[in-house]
Amino acid sequence: MEKFYEKKNFGIPVIILNVLAYLIGYSLTQSLTNTLLIAVLFALVVFSLQFDDKVKNAVKHSYIFAICFILIFLAFDLLSSFTSIFSSGRLPSLSSFQDGYYGFGIIPRALTFLYTYALIIVNIAVTVIYGLFILMTLLKRDMDLYCVKKILGEVPPKPKNQPPAPQQPTPAPQQPTPTPAPQQPAPAPQQPVQQPTPRPEAQAPVQNPGACLSCGHVNSVGAKFCGSCGRKL
Repeated sequence: MEKFYEKKNFGIPVIILNVLAYLIGYSLTQSLTNTLLIAVLFALVVFSLQFDDKVKNAVKHSYIFAICFILIFLAFDLLSSFTSIFSSGRLPSLSSFQDGYYGFGIIPRALTFLYTYALIIVNIAVTVIYGLFILMTLLKRDMDLYCVKKILGEVPPKPKNQPPAPQQPTPAPQQPTPTPAPQQPAPAPQQPVQQPTPRPEAQAPVQNPGACLSCGHVNSVGAKFCGSCGRKL
C-alpha cells in the first residue's frame, strides 16, 4: 500500500488545495496580521514539497492579488491620515457635514466622500475577484493571467531590436549583350552547267544505189522501177 507521504499533494485533491489558497489570499486582504503566518506556512509546504503545478499557480495568483489589494488599502489609510489633518485628528463621516459646502469644510467633505465610496468599491472588487478564482477552480479551469506572469518575471523577454544592416548599393542592371545573328553559309559558287555536246548524227549507212527502199531488192544499175515490188526507184 502506498504510504501517505509518498502520495502526490499528500493525497489531497487539487481543487481543495486551490480553493484553500484563494481563501488564504482573501483573508490576507481583510486581516494581514492574523493571516500572514498561515499564508507563509502554506506557501512553504506547497513549494518545498513539490506540490502539483496547478496548486503552485493558484498560490501565485492568490498572493499576488492579495499584495496588490493590501497596497491599495494602505493607500486608503494614508488618505485617512491626510484627511484627519483637516478634521481635528479624525476622519469625519458624511453625515457630519450638514452645512457648509463652501469655505474650509468642503475639503474634508470631498476627501471623506472619496475615501468612503472608493473603499466600498475596492472591497467589492476583492470579493468579486476571489469569487471568480474559486468559481474557475470548481469548474476545473486553470488561471493563467498575463499580469501575474509579468510581475513574477515568467514572461520570456522580447528580442531586442537589432540595428538594420547597412544596405549595400544595388549594382546597376547589366545591359543584355546582343546575341549575334547566326551567319548563313555563303552560297557555293555555281559551276557552269555543261551543255551536252551534240552527238554527231549517225551517218546513214551507204546503201547500194540500185537497192529498193521498200523491199531492199538490189536492182541493176540504171533501172527505174524495182524488179521485185515494182516501186519507183
